[in-house]
Amino acid sequence: MESFLEAAEARKKAINSVFWNGKMGQWFDYRLANGTICKESETWQACNQNQNVYASNFIPLWIDLFHSDAALVENVMGSFQSSGLVNVAGIATSLINSGQQWDFPNGWAPLQHMIVEGLLRSGLKEARSLAEDIAVRWINTNYVGYMKTGAMHEKYDVQKCGEFGGGGEYIPQTGFGWSNGVLLAFLEEFGWPEDRSIGC
Repeated sequence: MESFLEAAEARKKAINSVFWNGKMGQWFDYRLANGTICKESETWQACNQNQNVYASNFIPLWIDLFHSDAALVENVMGSFQSSGLVNVAGIATSLINSGQQWDFPNGWAPLQHMIVEGLLRSGLKEARSLAEDIAVRWINTNYVGYMKTGAMHEKYDVQKCGEFGGGGEYIPQTGFGWSNGVLLAFLEEFGWPEDRSIGC
């Protein structure tokens, strides 16, 4: 058991040493080759962090070693709340409006779920409040979208309550496993919103 704990701690240090940016309060992607040459290319350099804001920058909060650190959660939560990612109908994937499916204004169920779970698992009252706010926004957009179309969708437009997302290389899919699963998880955790107008 001890060896697993040691491995987990080593992973935490490795993740933080490369991806964590304390000044920004986010874990950024790291570019191995991006045309930017740092002075010492053989070692980690902050200039190789991709400092664009993405929802994925906050996903490590889902990992126990990170959400169990109250000071870290507060830092990340402040960064997240001021990031511009939280919209009327959920968390945007990015702030870049490229027309691609993994960019603004699309929101995807797995990203909502992982961020909400990370906030919840921290045990902080403020984090739970933020998690519930995000979940209510997502519940509402799924509900409104379902009432309009009779289907669940793979992604949603986080700027427009009940509108499904677009972009990418194929027609947006309905069904949809992870949308159904995340909606059910949020309803189980928070119940049905008393005021369905919240967030939409």
